[in-house]
Amino acid sequence: MTAADLAERTVDTDEITRLMLAAHRERTGQGEVSPERVHTSTWTPASARKVRRRTFVRLDIDGEAVAVAKIPLSHSDPKLAGELEVLRSFRPPSPLGCPAPLDELGGGFTMSYLPGVDLPTAVAGVDTPDGLWRVLRPAVDRVVELHRSGPAVSSTPELALETAACYVRTPEFGVRHADEALRTALLAPTHGDLGPWNVRCDPRDGTARVLDFEDYRATGIAAMDVVNLLITTALAVFPDYPDRGFDWLYDRVFDGGHWFGSVLARGLDHYGAGTGQRPGRVLDLLPFTCQWLIERIEAEGRDTSRLFYRPFLERYLERRPTVNGSNHV
Repeated sequence: MTAADLAERTVDTDEITRLMLAAHRERTGQGEVSPERVHTSTWTPASARKVRRRTFVRLDIDGEAVAVAKIPLSHSDPKLAGELEVLRSFRPPSPLGCPAPLDELGGGFTMSYLPGVDLPTAVAGVDTPDGLWRVLRPAVDRVVELHRSGPAVSSTPELALETAACYVRTPEFGVRHADEALRTALLAPTHGDLGPWNVRCDPRDGTARVLDFEDYRATGIAAMDVVNLLITTALAVFPDYPDRGFDWLYDRVFDGGHWFGSVLARGLDHYGAGTGQRPGRVLDLLPFTCQWLIERIEAEGRDTSRLFYRPFLERYLERRPTVNGSNHV
């Protein structure tokens, strides 16, 4: 990876729109489309990412979204080619209700549009455990669906550690509960970055669908997906955490004084029943999940000091919590 590879380029979104429209017409056999029938919107996600940023272009015809383009801003972005390959490898119906890949263009690709809102938006203002679970359950069901979609893998501690080493430099922590969970982890198709911002919730039918398959692996440490989804949703439930700190957030999640812990337990039980795993062992993969996200983000040139991953990792290793407020070493 050279500086030239990471340097940003100027993307002509008008040209991207022209290519998208031409590809749509060729794919569908649609005739000429007059300019007044076409509308586009363009956005570049606001994040701490410093390298390999992407811009998105949505194409609407007659008020209906027909495609979304994901275009790299850097000269080299192999993850996008990998994501397109993953999406093309899925047989319909695709797991997780992911977008259908359409066309390769502009150094990136286009895909079908997923209606609805991001999960953090869907849970904003939710103030009851049942209300939060109504939003989360379809997403947890999607994770179960993904983790049961591949052929069964006869895992061994050695194979689990070998798989984990594809994610982090040093998989084991020397802490019994975390290491035992890793050695007995379910190996299955794994999304790899299933934070709530990669989940689209459609209020029309209550369904959830998942985006962003850049870190997908056909065989991975599967439970990291549900751990990431459930724990990271706390950021949306407790929007004042930046002012109060990560220790405060950790206590809200695990000390039993807030109803969020009951939803976390419900999600772990539901996922465990669907995949044949012990909920406690699933949660014990929190340190591994956090370490993976730290290394993944730092590899992109981003700072993780303002994220919750390391404080949660360290506290969980120090004292293993349960989700009902009690603690034991």
